[in-house]
Amino acid sequence: MNEEYNAVEETEELSVSENEIPEEAFEEAAEESTESENIEALKSEIEALRSQISEFEAQRAAQARILEEIGDFRVLFPEVDMEDIPESVWENVKKGSSLIASYALYEKRIQAEEKRIAKINAKNASRSPGIAGKDLASEYFTPDEVKKMSRSEVHANYSKIKESMKKWMEN
Repeated sequence: MNEEYNAVEETEELSVSENEIPEEAFEEAAEESTESENIEALKSEIEALRSQISEFEAQRAAQARILEEIGDFRVLFPEVDMEDIPESVWENVKKGSSLIASYALYEKRIQAEEKRIAKINAKNASRSPGIAGKDLASEYFTPDEVKKMSRSEVHANYSKIKESMKKWMEN
């Protein structure tokens, strides 16, 4: 019977111990759960920081490229102040073109437009009988005016008569 009594006591001790184990187990499980949540949170934070570092490095590389381009630009276009660069050039740079290429294209377009305007002005000037408001007799002579001139008048105005004759041919 002693053995049965001892077995009952052990069973009671086990049942008491079993009641205590679940509480400790819950505490340990809660701690483990909190630890794994903390680890996951830290992993997420590390990933976010790595992403920020990547973005920062990309921005720094872009800034370095821009500074290098500005240096090259100042070598190629020393007479141009950075503040005088038109907005259209900066828009092209924002789209990915280089500053030098964008500005060179801008200058080339300006030169082409100036050349076109000069050509039109030269064509218009050659067709014009003279400048309005000026003494036309001193700038341009009509065929009738030349016919009425004496030899000395023709001799004195010979270069102007030659210029006037060019306009006679066009009209």
